[in-house]
Amino acid sequence: MSARKYLHHLNRVVSPLGDSMQRVASCFTEALTARLAATLTTKQPSSTPKFTPFPPNPMDILKIYQIVYQACPYIKFAHFTANQAIFEAFEVEERVHVIDLDILQGYQWPAFMQALAARPNGPPFLRITGIGSSPDCVRETGRCLSELAHSLHVPFEFHAVSKQLEDLEPHMFNRRVGEALAVNSVNRLQRVPEHCLGNLLAMIRDQAPNIVTIVEQEASHNGPYFLGRFLEALHYYSAIFDSLDATFPVDSPQRAKVEQYIFAPEIRNIVACEGAERVMRHERLEKWRKIMEGKGFEGVPLSQNAVTQSKILLSLYSCDGYKLSEDKGCLLLGWQDRSILAASAWRC
Repeated sequence: MSARKYLHHLNRVVSPLGDSMQRVASCFTEALTARLAATLTTKQPSSTPKFTPFPPNPMDILKIYQIVYQACPYIKFAHFTANQAIFEAFEVEERVHVIDLDILQGYQWPAFMQALAARPNGPPFLRITGIGSSPDCVRETGRCLSELAHSLHVPFEFHAVSKQLEDLEPHMFNRRVGEALAVNSVNRLQRVPEHCLGNLLAMIRDQAPNIVTIVEQEASHNGPYFLGRFLEALHYYSAIFDSLDATFPVDSPQRAKVEQYIFAPEIRNIVACEGAERVMRHERLEKWRKIMEGKGFEGVPLSQNAVTQSKILLSLYSCDGYKLSEDKGCLLLGWQDRSILAASAWRC
């Protein structure tokens, strides 16, 4: 009853269109309301959302991600840093293969293809294995990347795999003798169920990749105790919402869409869901180090070129709250004093 009372009061004073603190409080109030509802009913918490987690039209989702991609450095930092590490690992190779564990719309690879096309000795033969849950989306991404490669005169082949990562089998990686291999994961490994992650990493290790690039959200949202997870999420997403506040006008409809259709569902899943329903299981870089080293990988320090490139990227944004830091050869992008993303590279 006390929780109901406080949540009722919060719902009256917070606003998804107010200042930064009100907006993030609105998301957490909704998430707590859903968690409370789940304790009072047999319905799963994900079945009673106040906000639709995603717009019904997939093209709308794509447009919202494009807003984030253009307005904030988070996704570009992830892509550019991973690309630089892969490019350097492929420097003298003539046949190269990239396995992307979450291909999405393939935004990461046009810049990579352009870099390969500009190699002084000509581009290598490039093959990308794109993994995703939607067969149609993966195939369409492959078609677009094939057209781009043709226009850049990069010899190219695309291999589509429509599977969840926990359902992958070794033959699906389509490994070929004589190819240098990179495995790339951006904000994806944290969604692999814990009991499946070890097997996946062992499978990747057995492919003997030249490099594995990992970018993950720098947060601890997978602890066993709800209160710690809640407080960690509150501080983490408050920093993200602050960065959006410095990027968009208060009344920006684009900002509202980004907050309600990308970050609010993440908050709701972390706060309101438990067990198999909770798919957002972010871990800090320190934990990923232990996981990767435990599976036989060793860290590859990201180069000075990657650091310089990231600094140039941040200089393109008008607000000066974005911060870059290094940690034992890894790069972290943050807002003010809070790290948001961590990029690392590994080899067997």
